[in-house]
Amino acid sequence: MLIQTYFNSRPYLYHLTDRSNIDRMARTRRIAPANTLFERAGRLDLVRRRRNEHERISIGRDAIVIRDQAPLHRGNLSLPSGYSFEEFTQNLNSRVFFWPGTAEGPIGYGIRHFERYKNENPAILRLSLASLLLANTFANATFCRYNSGSPRCSYGVRSPRGPQTFVPAAEFEGTPSQVVEVTFASELALPADTEVGSHPSGPWRPMGT
Repeated sequence: MLIQTYFNSRPYLYHLTDRSNIDRMARTRRIAPANTLFERAGRLDLVRRRRNEHERISIGRDAIVIRDQAPLHRGNLSLPSGYSFEEFTQNLNSRVFFWPGTAEGPIGYGIRHFERYKNENPAILRLSLASLLLANTFANATFCRYNSGSPRCSYGVRSPRGPQTFVPAAEFEGTPSQVVEVTFASELALPADTEVGSHPSGPWRPMGT
């Protein structure tokens, strides 16, 4: 897949988070993988563990809510030989996840993800992919054709997952419309035009206002 083709088709990214996390994100202008936050909080016990419910951790004076992984069912996964469920969980926890979309909103997977948590009144970030990459020239976007943390069995066939679940654009064998998740295996700076809303369709306001 050509990265320019992807830019033209899916120019925006969306990220769901607990509303209580927004103040810290706005202050630091950073977004980090769960494992980076666990390490800073001294909670290494959570790095390879599936989260049955939301985890609340503390970094200095900041309280941070890390969303659950309830849909991540071991029995629905088909993993390569020698690759454990704990390794895959650590792989997930090492990434920042975004749903791709357009200015109008995320793809259907992102909308359904919001519906799962809407009673919690979460916040949604909307970012320009181009702005995010410009603010993080070191960062490498990887693409996934699944909702990686919500594997399903279809007619008794488990969902494939493993080290190749997330691949760079040059290795993604498909079209932009087949990209379900865009992920980064690193902490990211949030660009100045990052926006916050309460619904996948907005309205949107600049972060920090």
